Amino acid sequence: MKVDWDKALRSRVLLIFGEEDALRRKALEELFTRAELGSDDFNFEILTAGDGRAPQDWLAAVSTTPFLGDRRTVVVRHLLRIDTPKEAGVASGALTSLPESARLVLVGDDEGGDERKRERMARIATAWEKFVSDEKGLVIRCTVDPKQTAALLVAEAKMHGKALSSGGATLLAEYVGGSYSRGIEELEKLAFFVGEREAIREADIRQVVTPSREWNVFSMIDAAVAGNTGAALRQLHLMLEGAGRPDEAIPQRILPLLSRQFRLIWQARLCVEEGTNPTNASESVRALFPSRPNLAKETYAQGRAMTAARRLSLDQIRVCMQALADADARLKGALTGFSATETLERLLLQIVDAVQPRAA
Repeated sequence: MKVDWDKALRSRVLLIFGEEDALRRKALEELFTRAELGSDDFNFEILTAGDGRAPQDWLAAVSTTPFLGDRRTVVVRHLLRIDTPKEAGVASGALTSLPESARLVLVGDDEGGDERKRERMARIATAWEKFVSDEKGLVIRCTVDPKQTAALLVAEAKMHGKALSSGGATLLAEYVGGSYSRGIEELEKLAFFVGEREAIREADIRQVVTPSREWNVFSMIDAAVAGNTGAALRQLHLMLEGAGRPDEAIPQRILPLLSRQFRLIWQARLCVEEGTNPTNASESVRALFPSRPNLAKETYAQGRAMTAARRLSLDQIRVCMQALADADARLKGALTGFSATETLERLLLQIVDAVQPRAA
């Protein structure tokens, strides 16, 4: 993440967003330090989007004449709670008409949620990015190239005085679902865990790091694809133990992730058919990849997706994805079903049945 801070400090509008929470915090802290902003500053205010005040109230607050100063700064947190600029009623030209003394900082904080909510948040963020850019504001995108995540984690480990191999960094990236921010947090735990020892080993990662839901779902898929019904069901119930109410967790978080992972496996299978890998696939194959999830961009998931894809044919993947669609329909009442847990158990059994070789 590279930022032209001289330009940022001169800008009347800044948008700070992106999926990496650690980088968003760093960008805000850097801005506050460089602009010499503090809680005792009369010309500094922090608001929260969606608290009942309309965007017009933010504009009015930041347009107020500074008190004994040159600039008035208003920071709006949780921007993505209020939908797109058009839906929020922010008219074209509203930002360009701000006075030179204004500094409006819009922050797209992480709102959590399942895959559907994340896709909605991404759509809203894209709309705000375009709007702020069109209004001559500065956009600070807090993202990490997935191809660089492992290398960045190795560098982060060095900052803790620890050595982390490339294999260990890749494993850690897989465990945290490719999140650099979560990787940083887990490295702090690992550095404390290994104590005086210089190297963080892969065994340490498996013992200490809390796997992401993506990792757990892929582990469940791995077991099902291997025909290990018992292991797949055990992994499911382990996830459900810490997921809250199954009738909420399964349709909102677990089933969407299962669908997502099978879409990644399908993309990996296209690469297997071509005899290549996701990052080097031909244009004709990569053109078939959806924008989300895109296996070429999610390097942390490529290894496991390719391993699963080598064990499945395209027809078997099709059967599994149809079973996922049927499970979704049962959870929504469109098909006859039972409880959410039983629906997912049935789905796993269908996946195991689909991938097992048939006797002549």
